[in-house]
Amino acid sequence: MAGNWEVAPPPKTVDGLLAVPVDISSLTASIVFDGASASASADATLTYTVGPTAGNPFFDLRQSVSQAWLDGTPFPAAKLAHHAFGTGPFTDLRVIESSQSEGSVHTLRVRYPLAVPDSQLGGSYLPRFEWAPGPRLAFALALSDLNRARYLEAWLPANLQFDQYSIDLDIRIDNTAVPHSVITNGSIAELAARHWTVAFPARSSSVSPLLEIRASDTVERSTGTAMLPVSGKTVNIEAWRPAGSAVDLQAQIDATRTLLIDNENGYGGYLHDDRYIAYFTGSGGMEYEGGTTTSAGALLHETFHSWFARGLKPAGQADGWWDEGFTTFHDDGADDAVPLDFTEPPVTLCSRDPWQRHTPKASYVAGSALFKGLAAMMGAGPLNRHMRSLYEAQAGGLPLSTERLEEHLVARSGDVRVVHAFHRFVYGLPDPLPAPALWLRDDVADPGADTWAGAFWDSPDLWVRTGNDGGTTHQNPEYGQDNWFHARVRNRAGADAAAHFVVTFRATGYAGTEFVFPADFFEATAVKAEFHLAPGETRVVKARWPRASVPPPGSPTCVVAAVLSRFDDPAAGSHVWEAGNLAQKNVAVVDLVPGEFAVVPIALPKRLGGEQLVHVRRSDARLPVAVVHRSAGLLELPDEPVALGADPLSPLVVGLKVELPEGSEPGHRHRVDLVQRRADTGRIVGGLAVLVNAVRRTG
Repeated sequence: MAGNWEVAPPPKTVDGLLAVPVDISSLTASIVFDGASASASADATLTYTVGPTAGNPFFDLRQSVSQAWLDGTPFPAAKLAHHAFGTGPFTDLRVIESSQSEGSVHTLRVRYPLAVPDSQLGGSYLPRFEWAPGPRLAFALALSDLNRARYLEAWLPANLQFDQYSIDLDIRIDNTAVPHSVITNGSIAELAARHWTVAFPARSSSVSPLLEIRASDTVERSTGTAMLPVSGKTVNIEAWRPAGSAVDLQAQIDATRTLLIDNENGYGGYLHDDRYIAYFTGSGGMEYEGGTTTSAGALLHETFHSWFARGLKPAGQADGWWDEGFTTFHDDGADDAVPLDFTEPPVTLCSRDPWQRHTPKASYVAGSALFKGLAAMMGAGPLNRHMRSLYEAQAGGLPLSTERLEEHLVARSGDVRVVHAFHRFVYGLPDPLPAPALWLRDDVADPGADTWAGAFWDSPDLWVRTGNDGGTTHQNPEYGQDNWFHARVRNRAGADAAAHFVVTFRATGYAGTEFVFPADFFEATAVKAEFHLAPGETRVVKARWPRASVPPPGSPTCVVAAVLSRFDDPAAGSHVWEAGNLAQKNVAVVDLVPGEFAVVPIALPKRLGGEQLVHVRRSDARLPVAVVHRSAGLLELPDEPVALGADPLSPLVVGLKVELPEGSEPGHRHRVDLVQRRADTGRIVGGLAVLVNAVRRTG
């Protein structure tokens, strides 16, 4: 699925080859089982696009390739060899020894005898390829989170789980007269006796397919339906069991119906078309998209995974902790609030290793404890609502990284303690000593102290770009498209390294002059998690400003940013000028023809109490500037402070009128700063800049 580069592993040099990720668009495969020889063969083709970096594509297949073709031309199977990527066994990947240009489209076809895969064969439910008299086939993909290289790559060529693509299988069993059944969450069509096609949608990945083949007299099936309250779907439930099993299929269908309805009510619409498949194998449990192999006791857990794990999918196996942790939290009622104990040792749930090939067993208990701790911070109800909004926004789309989960919870909750929880109990990082000292300049002359007495509303370390182009000049946001926030974050020399930090951005929706943390900084428009900023180091952090939240043309707005890290958060109640890790960009850019004017709406807060004074600084003394107020009418603004009232309880909404004098030279830029002070101390407490571009009249 195009667009997943954001969560793709990075290029890596292995054995002298630059291995690069690809975007698979389709996997087609023919699998023929031969009862006479008790064997099977596979012929599979990947169609893929090379990512933004040219190089040698990587993928995986845990079978022995006998023949290969690249773009229709025979290709040596030896040049599809495995190379070491990760740490530990079964973390190697195949690399195509053919350097390919970025964005180029290719096909890779492989043919091989099918056998039990060269994967980690642990767990209670193993991959299965066996024949019994008849001949009778017993085949199971038997994917596994807890064992390495046990996703689709065990049997068929596949990408790591960040990628999503359609999967189309042609399955045939030759040289047997025994009827067989296919148990699958794919769309199945029977072409002839013992010959089927199975199709999986374009949102599928290596973790998605459920596929079991059994002699029909060795399994039993019952069906039912569920009317779902949110999506309005009628879901057909298929329940299977081994012949002679004591599992009550009708009772399990009733239980499944209840669970599907409860999950929709709690977290949003069911994603997986109109089917749910449950094969009650009698041991363990494994989730699939709209399906499970499970025991009766694990049905609650595995059905919920069709929302969190196979609806909203983890981006990589280093991210697999969150779906097990949240599902276990849900198993326990989704309402336990147990504070985290920050005196306990750090816990690593997310290694951030892109080549990790298993989900840690700690994900269940320690992952659930993390969510219980988050519930204690923000409340179980809000936590569940935040997880629902995440599911509704992203299920079936971009897989979810751990960083994106943290970003979402910080943005929605506004609770800085989320950053602390992820630092210690997700990334497993020790507490810094001394604390990092992260900061953003309020002004070009700002030396980095927390308190700054000068202008602070046009931070040179905070800007917006209309494209993801790496530019450093601030632009007005462009409506109808994504824009990009940028913050230049610094860590003071002499402080400790910031092993993990988060930058929040908020477009306020109005042009104010004075902002207070945290109330004016949340709900954040965008959040970006970052790692490892050394003392004395500077980094530009950028985050996408989604098009849906970009205001229409003419809408004034201000951008505020905060940098959060363990032991280095802004104090509650801080203004931008009082905390080095807060910044604002309160700049409006207008284009005017000489003789024309613009009015910029402004909200002047009164939180500080007392009479508010305003005055202007202008780059050209000839530039007329006035304040328009409903009670005072039009008030010409001098360069000395003038009072605008003393109501301390509500914002004062005014319009700043700026006129471009006749005779102004087109191409010249003027600047006007509206400065807000306290009348009793003269302290600057707010401000706003207007940049006026002189343009030629057209038409």
